[in-house]
Amino acid sequence: MKKFFATALVMNFAIAGVSFAQDDITPFWRAVDSLNLGNAANDLYDDLSLLDTIKLGGKTFPITWQSSDTLFLGHDGHINGRFVGENKEVTLTATVHDDMSNKKQDVAFKVSIHGYEPYSNYLFAYFPANNNENIYYALSNDGYNFTVMNNGNRVVAADTVSIKKGLRDPHVLRAPDGWFYMVNTDMKSDEGWSSNRGMVLMKSRDLISWKHATVHFPDKYKGKNFANVTRVWAPETFWDDTYDNGDGTKGRPLVYFSLLTNDGTISYDKVFYAYANKDFTDLEGDPVHFFDRGKSTIDMDIVYNPIDKKYHAFYKNEGDGGICKVTASSLMPKSGSATGSQWSKPSKTLQQTTEAVEGAGVFKLINQNSWVLMYDCYANNHYQFTSSPDLENFKFVQDTKTSGAFTPRHGTILPITAEETAKLIKAFPIKDFEPRVIDIPDSIGVCDGKKVVGPCSGTKIVPYVKVGDDGWNETLDLMVAKGATVQFGPHPWDGKIWKWEGPDGFKSTTRENTLKNVDGDKSGYYTVTYTNETGCKSQARIKLVVDDPDKPYKEPDTTTHIVERGMNSLDLKISGKVVRTEYFSVNGQKLRAKPDNDGVYIKKEILDNGVSRISKIRSR
Repeated sequence: MKKFFATALVMNFAIAGVSFAQDDITPFWRAVDSLNLGNAANDLYDDLSLLDTIKLGGKTFPITWQSSDTLFLGHDGHINGRFVGENKEVTLTATVHDDMSNKKQDVAFKVSIHGYEPYSNYLFAYFPANNNENIYYALSNDGYNFTVMNNGNRVVAADTVSIKKGLRDPHVLRAPDGWFYMVNTDMKSDEGWSSNRGMVLMKSRDLISWKHATVHFPDKYKGKNFANVTRVWAPETFWDDTYDNGDGTKGRPLVYFSLLTNDGTISYDKVFYAYANKDFTDLEGDPVHFFDRGKSTIDMDIVYNPIDKKYHAFYKNEGDGGICKVTASSLMPKSGSATGSQWSKPSKTLQQTTEAVEGAGVFKLINQNSWVLMYDCYANNHYQFTSSPDLENFKFVQDTKTSGAFTPRHGTILPITAEETAKLIKAFPIKDFEPRVIDIPDSIGVCDGKKVVGPCSGTKIVPYVKVGDDGWNETLDLMVAKGATVQFGPHPWDGKIWKWEGPDGFKSTTRENTLKNVDGDKSGYYTVTYTNETGCKSQARIKLVVDDPDKPYKEPDTTTHIVERGMNSLDLKISGKVVRTEYFSVNGQKLRAKPDNDGVYIKKEILDNGVSRISKIRSR
């Protein structure tokens, strides 16, 4: 796992133009003042690596650490547990010691342990073309490569919900109140780029059935300049948890969009906002100016990063080209300040291409402190995906071709749970796609009446093997003739971090491995360890027996098995009583009960000592 370091910073001090040398302040107090965990502690994904000493002024000062809740964070900075879907704040106290003078000083840090995200897949909601302005869905296991749903057909028909009979630029928000909110541009491009007069508001509990309402600006704002809009482009929503609903609750979708009028009052596209009403069927009050760059500004997408505690707003420089962003410490300007004054100066352009781009969308990868900025390279038939650890520095990942049934235009990607994925696939069938299922880690305790789970969940390894020119088979038990060629090619196929150990000194760090002209020296257990994108490890053992009379295979001590405990898989002696048994398909999907159909399955036995034992079974 990644490590974040608590650092000691040494600096000079200046007051009223007078510089003070470091020796003017005792090294002990400088050591105390300079101790810092960094912004990572604001939303901690990975273990902290804590200093045990600070050296300043020729002296060494020992440091001891104390966690206020070791169920979540150990004294050594190791993450032991997480809530599901919400963060947990823990106080980590550093005590700096001066052994020479017997002085010591405590420094307390608030550490927010990132909650485990119970998601498995990614849903892409989009419209496919200027001559097909309806809503479509596609699914992905990795957030970069997508397969269209509903056999390539639309999931929301524009002519049933919109005034203009066209839906563009869908943005979907998962809100804390249990609803999904979608907003769309109500427009038909055949009528021209200045033909839309409003938006479509939609809400759903399951991403399948949607309630809808339209907001038609000429009617709603009759007698005001907003009635003269020629564009109400690319609306999006952001959940403002500070909004007071007046009934003792807080939180409401803020809807923001670009406006242009034909009366000269809004002479170029500027971003405005308005809060949705409680039922998400209308906007409350008049739109309020939110941001513009002094020139046409469209396609804004806002995300909040808990690590730097800033709002990051990405937008297209309409007319000039490229995607820039601004940041703010608060969603709204300070009281008495001008509208839009909360935003920083615009960044440089962020796209990693010289192509024309639009429709920027930003989302975070599941259980990773890694952000994705995507945008539509609309002139060249592909979406481009970039990644960033901090929303500041972006790196090209891949171009995803848009062709055939999958031709996304300006849309939204959001993580969804395995249960949501299963319901979507039932409602909107999908071909040639096997959804990944990420299990929530086992419970390790209860805090404040809520379940606490392990820090991460391993990815199930599918043990594919191949003998000679035969096809790939899923097996943990293999017998071959002497001289055969054996290939190991476990899935997930897109995994990056693999480690192998096996007989005759076998070691490897690649996913696929080939053993040629095998003999009895190659017989035994090949242990493969996979580290997934969240830093969590899983393990499988493939037994290979070579039929070699000169070197017959001898089974090792049967009291050792591969077991799982917490986040790691270990080779341990098994003892304990089985308290629960779970069954999985060979591709890692959990079954509801013991399998009845013929086939090979995986059995997981959970023991009363917290250890689990995994084995292969055959149902007949």
